[in-house]
Amino acid sequence: MRPASAFVCAVVLMAAAGCGSASESSTTPPAVLSALGRGAFVDRADRICTQGRKQLILTGNRYFGDLPAGQDPSEAALTEYAHREAIPILRHEYGRLRELRPPQGDAATINRILDLAERGIGQLRSDPTLLNRGSGVPPALEQARDRAFRYGLGACGQPIERPNAPRR
Repeated sequence: MRPASAFVCAVVLMAAAGCGSASESSTTPPAVLSALGRGAFVDRADRICTQGRKQLILTGNRYFGDLPAGQDPSEAALTEYAHREAIPILRHEYGRLRELRPPQGDAATINRILDLAERGIGQLRSDPTLLNRGSGVPPALEQARDRAFRYGLGACGQPIERPNAPRR
């Protein structure tokens, strides 16, 4: 799995926004958000990552779903996709993750993951063609994904597979 599929699969990596459309902070009282235990934190973060992942897959399929197998997207198409879709989705996702208060004692770990993710978004902004190279994930985003997985964030820490979406 290389071309368009590699880039769409990987860009979403730790990506994410919960299963609902409302932000966690608008539906959960601040006292509850600040007192999340590790299990609740992981559950909410993974729901956020799952939603972001879905958005990236859908937009990636809209942009690149019709590419013939083995053909990489053009640099112009990658740049347009990155700036119009991927970067805003990732920024929203990680912004929502930052709204969650990590469990006591885990703040430094979570902040490091989120800082790496922000750096990776910056790498993507600077060079959207990273989506066509290697794993298709900017290096700092890949590091964030790996650290998230080690922390226990399943959906946030695993690369995605591009679904077999019907072509339009």
